[in-house]
Amino acid sequence: MLTKTRLRLGAVASIAIGAMAFGAIPANADPAPGTFPPLVIVGSDTTQDVMAGLSTLNPTVLGSYDAFGGGNIVTRSGGLSFKRPNGSGDGVFALSMSAAANTPVFGNLYNGVNILGQVDIARSSSRPSSSANPTPGTGVLTYIPFAIDAMSYAYNAASTFPSDVPLGTTTTDLPIAGTSPARFAFTLRNIYNCRVTTYVDRGGNDRTIEPLIPQTGSGTRDYWRTTMGMPSTIPSCVSDLSNTVQEHDGRFLTGLHQIVGYSIAQYIAQGRHTQITQTVVQERKGNAVLGRVGTVNPFTLSGGTLTLNSAFPIQRQIFNVVETSRLGETAIAAALVGPTSTFCSAAGTAIINSYGFAADPTNCGSITLTSSYRTTAP
Repeated sequence: MLTKTRLRLGAVASIAIGAMAFGAIPANADPAPGTFPPLVIVGSDTTQDVMAGLSTLNPTVLGSYDAFGGGNIVTRSGGLSFKRPNGSGDGVFALSMSAAANTPVFGNLYNGVNILGQVDIARSSSRPSSSANPTPGTGVLTYIPFAIDAMSYAYNAASTFPSDVPLGTTTTDLPIAGTSPARFAFTLRNIYNCRVTTYVDRGGNDRTIEPLIPQTGSGTRDYWRTTMGMPSTIPSCVSDLSNTVQEHDGRFLTGLHQIVGYSIAQYIAQGRHTQITQTVVQERKGNAVLGRVGTVNPFTLSGGTLTLNSAFPIQRQIFNVVETSRLGETAIAAALVGPTSTFCSAAGTAIINSYGFAADPTNCGSITLTSSYRTTAP
């Protein structure tokens, strides 16, 4: 088992990175300038790096564009420039606005630009909402799982915030019996619902917790919100810092009492950025340290290599989203569909693991989860 000290060492080694200006980051992992692979992939920040890595298995066909940085993108030769879709919801919205089926009603406008036929695949770190898919299996978009991620909370390495916090349950969301005024168990769910607002530091002082959440349009935001049992309206003590918190970027943890949900796979990949050779991975952990949840470490250590702990209690599937009507297209089927597809192959699994995710052999390539188009911006 990793100790708190060992977890801190990885974060402290990143302090110099955290001191960088937010704009001083490596080049994007977009397709090479002047090239226009026919399958354009946009969306989730969580999976942008692993999808860029998987795209190297067939770079003349697959082109994955980062969620942020580097200005607008042009995905077709002679095409229009448009804003990078940043996040799962934004990626699915862009895919929906790219669809020819939406032309008569919605006009294919994404942030005021007609992007008809400009996007083929949306990266998503969250499932479609139940309201978007009232009849499972009949939707116009198909969410195809390909790997497993897990999430923990991150806090500043210089902080004395507890290194182990239970997730909590609907039972521990209730006041502790016999307390007056009512007190609640110290759990992530109670923190993110403002029922617990302070912790005691090493000096015995009460410190106000500042829970953060990523920007709107982020699949991680949606997943973390539902996992924490938050209502659709974010509780008052939770902040996205005026919609500026980029998911999985520890440099936003500038305060000693802030916490934020963080992809364990992204944390691993960022720490491994000098060893990953397929693409550029942006090291942006800053001073972030990942906590344990209910005594379970986010990582296991094997041969000096951190891997995602398969026993971690907060896990999620990650997806690629395509139009259901296009599942039979040769290039899309070869890359995404079924257990023999490129992403589900041994070569694909090796890349998935190298970017910190876990393979999903049971569900990889499944086409049973569908949804409707997203016709409004996140």
